[in-house]
Amino acid sequence: MSGFQLPAGLRPSSGPSSGPSGGGGGGGGGQQSEEQRAEAQDRQQQQAEMKRNMIAAMLESAARERLSRISLTRPQLATQVEDLLVRMGQQGQIRGQVSDEALKGLLEQVSNPPQAKASTAPTSARVKSLGGGITIQRKGHDSDSDEYDL
Repeated sequence: MSGFQLPAGLRPSSGPSSGPSGGGGGGGGGQQSEEQRAEAQDRQQQQAEMKRNMIAAMLESAARERLSRISLTRPQLATQVEDLLVRMGQQGQIRGQVSDEALKGLLEQVSNPPQAKASTAPTSARVKSLGGGITIQRKGHDSDSDEYDL
């Protein structure tokens, strides 16, 4: 009967010290990491619930409906807007509730971020931007002046 060993989760606390320490320590560590994972998951659920409540309090009903419809079709865009709303709320940039029109503006900002001008080439009739960082700049001659164009 001395050859029989209890599974790692059922061993008494003094048992692993007399037995092989590798098996007892690994079993306890596995339980601890499962507990930590469960706690982390609970924290994430609580944070998600707080975020939903915060957004629900910030938005008017029409804006809330629009955001929920967007989350069905474009979940990444909805997540970006929700994160932006939470950040703005935490920084005190939102006063009162966000209307549907204001939400439309936020959606436009998130979906079409302003693009910084990469090139410092002069803008004139001889410079044409094709997008994607491609710019065509034609040579200018002294005789080619804009003041003589008709």
